[in-house]
Amino acid sequence: MGNDDGNESTPRPNSEADVTLGNVTKMAFNSRAHEIQAGLIDTFLNLELVDNNLYLARHLLKGRKSSPAVYGGQVIGQALAAAASTVGEGFIPNSLHSYFLKCGDVNRPILYMIDRIRDGRSFCTRLVKAVQQGEAIFTMQMSFHKPEPDGIVYQQKMPAVPPPEELQDMRQIIETALVDNDLPAASRAMLTFKLNEIPPAFERVFQFRPVDPNKVLLKGNCEEPTSAVWLKANENIGDDPRLHQCVATYISDSTLIETAMRPAIASGFVPSMALSLDHTVWMHDPNFRVDEWMLYENTSTISKLSSSRFSLGAFVCGEVEFPGYNLCWWIEEIKCVLGLKSNDEYFQEEVVLSSRVDCGRETEDSFSLVHRRD
Repeated sequence: MGNDDGNESTPRPNSEADVTLGNVTKMAFNSRAHEIQAGLIDTFLNLELVDNNLYLARHLLKGRKSSPAVYGGQVIGQALAAAASTVGEGFIPNSLHSYFLKCGDVNRPILYMIDRIRDGRSFCTRLVKAVQQGEAIFTMQMSFHKPEPDGIVYQQKMPAVPPPEELQDMRQIIETALVDNDLPAASRAMLTFKLNEIPPAFERVFQFRPVDPNKVLLKGNCEEPTSAVWLKANENIGDDPRLHQCVATYISDSTLIETAMRPAIASGFVPSMALSLDHTVWMHDPNFRVDEWMLYENTSTISKLSSSRFSLGAFVCGEVEFPGYNLCWWIEEIKCVLGLKSNDEYFQEEVVLSSRVDCGRETEDSFSLVHRRD
């Protein structure tokens, strides 16, 4: 998570050196994110109301085991929860646009600062800034809307895929494949890294069942930058739609990067770094449950080294009241450094992955629809 190049600004002095007065004491920091009982709502999306428009998050989850960087989806989900707490009854989120500015650190709390840009009769707008050590690490602008009667309604049909009950868990698929001696070296490296780096909390609070195991294992037509996975939360989230929206946003950052990098991996590249730069969400229907199976589709449409752009779109289909109904879209921009081993030489080149979608209207790069499962 985050874009922390370190080239655009002078590094701040150590925060401990900034505290010089004897009457200033540091607030103790304690987190229960590592506890086996830690859950989605009571821990990873937990916020403390510090003052009007100020919320503090202590229980932060690593994006991978070997790095203290905060999982980007958690920051987006917490920012959404904080913003949603400042709007009136009846307003639901319809879109958000966010930017990761720096990597967050799980060893320090995050302060979410809300700016109430506008409160209208039909729309509300909020600006959220996430701060660590006095510096912004993330910003998000969000629009809330009071539901109105639908006009003309249309959408793409839900793809024909096997139901989750007929599919295997992602970890089971990878562990079985790693026993195969014929597995390509690049695939083995990526899959081993994935198994070793996934924080236990991810698998404890969510289930992931890929539609096509060969996509996960980088076999067959693995260079195509698409994927689909059934997922759901393991705990009962309750009946508040706002919590389901926050959890869906929380998990939306989990499979976008690996889908976008699939063509590069199929060509022999092994990514050495991947960071989310920005993340956009459009919510078409607030009435869904993340503790029921939802189909999460990802697709990437363009990668251009010359302009350092990569387009990636995400689709979600849910098991809710009506079959195959469109719920949400997620679009993300990613910065990635790829390394290629060829003979005895090692090459590196930087690629920026990005997306452009025109909110359901015509677009040259991609579009997204949602369906509900029978």
